[in-house]
Amino acid sequence: MERIPAGPHALALATLLALTAFAAGCGGQQKLAPGEVAIEVTDEGFVPATVTLPKGKPATLVFTRKIEETCAKEVVFTASGEKHELPLRQPVRVTLPAQRPDTMDYACGMNMLTGKVVSE
Repeated sequence: MERIPAGPHALALATLLALTAFAAGCGGQQKLAPGEVAIEVTDEGFVPATVTLPKGKPATLVFTRKIEETCAKEVVFTASGEKHELPLRQPVRVTLPAQRPDTMDYACGMNMLTGKVVSE
C-alpha cells in the first residue's frame, strides 16, 4: 500500500475533525456546580418554568438563551426589578441568597414569558 504524504489540506481536515469531536463530546451541555440550576430560554419560554430549591440555602440560576427569536432577551425579577441580559447561547448566572421569599417570580422584559422559583 502506497503512503500519501500529508499536505496542508490533510492538516486542515485533521484539525476540523478534532474540533468537531471536541464539540460533540461536550454535547453543548454546560457544567453546573452544586447549588446551580439550569434554566433554558427556548421557543416554549423558560424551561423549566418552575424551579424548586431548598429553603435556607443559597442557589444559582443559570439562564441560557437557546433561540434568537424571543422576547426573553433579558430576565426581570418581578418583586425587586433586578434585570439580567440574556445573550444568545451564553450562560448567565444569577445568585439567590439563602434568605429569599418562598416564591420569586421572574419574566421576560415584556412580561410575556414567565417563571418562578419556589423555596421549600
